[in-house]
Amino acid sequence: MCRLLSNEELKEALRADYSAATIHKSALAKREHNINAFNQIDRKGLVHNKTEKRLLMYETMKKEKVFIQFPGKEAVENPSMLLDFRPKVLLENGMFAIDLSFGAIWDILDSIGKSHNAYLSYVAAIFFRLGYLHEYNLENREHECFELTISDGRETAQAKAENIQMEWYRLSLPEDVWYTMNDKIGWIDLGNGQRISFEGFIKMVDLLFQNEDCKYYYKNVVINGKADYKYNNGRNNSSSANLLILNYLEGNVKLSKLLDAFQKSRGVPAFSKREYSAVTNGIVLNIDVRDE
Repeated sequence: MCRLLSNEELKEALRADYSAATIHKSALAKREHNINAFNQIDRKGLVHNKTEKRLLMYETMKKEKVFIQFPGKEAVENPSMLLDFRPKVLLENGMFAIDLSFGAIWDILDSIGKSHNAYLSYVAAIFFRLGYLHEYNLENREHECFELTISDGRETAQAKAENIQMEWYRLSLPEDVWYTMNDKIGWIDLGNGQRISFEGFIKMVDLLFQNEDCKYYYKNVVINGKADYKYNNGRNNSSSANLLILNYLEGNVKLSKLLDAFQKSRGVPAFSKREYSAVTNGIVLNIDVRDE
């Protein structure tokens, strides 16, 4: 039986000490492992918007199912990102959620800030974890798979396919944390009358970040031939952009500083590791800074 956590209990459950020698180093190994795991998924015979597959990756306390669907639209663009995929969420009402852009995610964070500002620091602590795969569990399991037939942009048939075995680092938080955050944030409005739980939203974002990791790896290593790629794009940048948004919504920085960060970086801003404590209200501590 899950229970609601107090704010102090929630803070303790999400607490992390960041260090380049620990969390950052561990994240690089986990990211490399996950990129390899996702890139090894067989895509033979699949064509975007014609024949695709849908693979179940997560389920939520609210009975939502979070899939990846592949190949994505960037698989047929020039240059083609053949390993592109996208998250798809089967909602509690049996309908698939609309696809969310990064802009839509920022709108959701803004909405949370307006209605539940006191919980933004906990949201930031979770986005920190997404960026570093912090305390993710390595699991080897079969994933339910479906083959889809698509015509004129509409799914016309779905057939059960052979399950796919994967060993990968999955987002893992205590059920009490999901239960508490679902309760405190409430249902998230996606538009068109659709709603998603906070847990479903975060797990969808995690897979969106995973796709960013896979795409940047493919672009740098396969297309551009950079054998020494250091994983300096992808998931970490995606997390940083959202931490910047959250830092602004919490009132820690002015709008001008936020916009300047996006403008100077051409839309891919970094977030200062020194600010982890501020954006998470002390939940995450940068011990490298503390020890200076």
